Amino acid sequence: MTVACEKESIQELQDEFVRDFNEIGDWMFQYSSLLELIPDMKPVLPEEKNDETLIHGCQAKLWVVTEYDRETNLVSVRADSDALIVKGIVAVIIALFDERHPEEICEAKIDFLERTPLREQISTDRFRGMQMVIGRIREFAEKSGCNT
Repeated sequence: MTVACEKESIQELQDEFVRDFNEIGDWMFQYSSLLELIPDMKPVLPEEKNDETLIHGCQAKLWVVTEYDRETNLVSVRADSDALIVKGIVAVIIALFDERHPEEICEAKIDFLERTPLREQISTDRFRGMQMVIGRIREFAEKSGCNT
């Protein structure tokens, strides 16, 4: 007999990331742990790297591709960047938001940057860029079916 297992909530995953990341302690090991998330990211195709998917105002080149599947009512998120630290942080954002219902995305409070040393380790422009990524995904989710 197989028991269906519910996917962890965005908040549960975020809390787990914050706890695990903060336990690492040393910034170089934390940085390495972010880089380890990159291979799990779904690729952004070269033709998808365009002005529409580019996050303007981010210090690095950063593209975010969002899609909505009406059959499953799930939002999928893919991203790529030319800066490894940005790509690692975006990998966390994607892990939180990918394959989620629009309502889950709209209701989520994403604050892992503020709850970890990441906020102090990245520039204000990069922090703003990460907020723009979260905002773009939220905006897409709202258009895709949030009831809020």
